[in-house]
Amino acid sequence: MKTHNPENERIKRDYLEYLKEGKRYSEASIDKVASALHRFQTYTRLKPFRAFHIQQAIGFKNALREQMSLRRKEKLSKAIIHATLNALRAFFLWLAGRPGFRSRLSYADADYFNLSEKEARVATAQRE
Repeated sequence: MKTHNPENERIKRDYLEYLKEGKRYSEASIDKVASALHRFQTYTRLKPFRAFHIQQAIGFKNALREQMSLRRKEKLSKAIIHATLNALRAFFLWLAGRPGFRSRLSYADADYFNLSEKEARVATAQRE
């Protein structure tokens, strides 16, 4: 079984470099983005980003809702799901503007990584 996709790894490296140097993200934030990308690639079984289809985003979103936390043995919280999907949405927005992907991806494809409005409100609610 493959452990990585060389083309995807080059794209991820470019994106993480962009976050570090261009967006000035901290190392901890970059690690969270890398974790979100790894989760998505695990779900798609390392399919190339060039072969992205909106059904992958929909299926991944549903799989995240059912995934169990390793620490608490409960389903992932809405906040973690929201953060993961936001990281993937930002990545696919960036990818849609890259040469070689403009004809394969549209900016609207990234919108499939959004939660419903109700779930987003729950995920971003301030606790007392």
